[in-house]
Amino acid sequence: MSEHHPNSNDEQSGAEPTRFAAMLATAVCLCVAGHAEAQYAINLALEGPAGYVAVGETVSVRLRAKSEATESFVGQSFFAIDCILDWNPKDVELLGLTTTGSVPLMSSYFPSPNVDYTGINELAVPKDGDALYYAIANFGSPVATTGAGAQVVTFRFKVKRAFTSTSISILPNLAVLQAAETAVYDGTVPGLDVAGLLIPAVLEQEPELPEDLDGDGVVGAGDLAVVLSSWGQPGPADLDGSGAVDSKDLARLLSSWGATTGAQ
Repeated sequence: MSEHHPNSNDEQSGAEPTRFAAMLATAVCLCVAGHAEAQYAINLALEGPAGYVAVGETVSVRLRAKSEATESFVGQSFFAIDCILDWNPKDVELLGLTTTGSVPLMSSYFPSPNVDYTGINELAVPKDGDALYYAIANFGSPVATTGAGAQVVTFRFKVKRAFTSTSISILPNLAVLQAAETAVYDGTVPGLDVAGLLIPAVLEQEPELPEDLDGDGVVGAGDLAVVLSSWGQPGPADLDGSGAVDSKDLARLLSSWGATTGAQ
């Protein structure tokens, strides 16, 4: 009896079902992932104080994650978030973060420079105007983002100087040493990025009141005294910039009588 040796047909007949199954599984995964990325997303929004901020004040900026749609089994929860923050370091300084009032997470942190392969974090709490933040849910417990969404973390910033408004934003990507992206990894499909809109926080300071010439926070008798003592001369009391204090400046002062800057 001759010894039987497997030929190429034998090998193909045994391998084809396995290869076909693998191809089918890959196609299904790609289809599901593509459909999810196209229609379902988790938006990341930074929310700052509702009112005006002041120089020297420490303000809270909350990071919230909220589902844009809820018809699918994806895009309703997250397992992890990579978030790239961006701000003007001349306007505000990042002080750190707090998890008080936020959803329970396994990890919520700025990776230190010695483990941040992207090079974004030059310090443990970055100061140069951009920062990489990581959030990781507890294993087996993805964070739900439907309804009102989830408060992920609160960043703390100090207002450094006067400005009309300044933004604290989330960058979609940034390359320092290596390219990095903001991503929201779905809590159901491993590795699926369902990041949607990236919404900034805008900090505003109360507009200056030029008519408050004596700086006491209210337009009143003290400012009237400044106008009268400067009559016919240039200076801060020349409110309309005509080159000399006159009746038009007096009229402007009187029209703002009693207005306040909020300093009181």
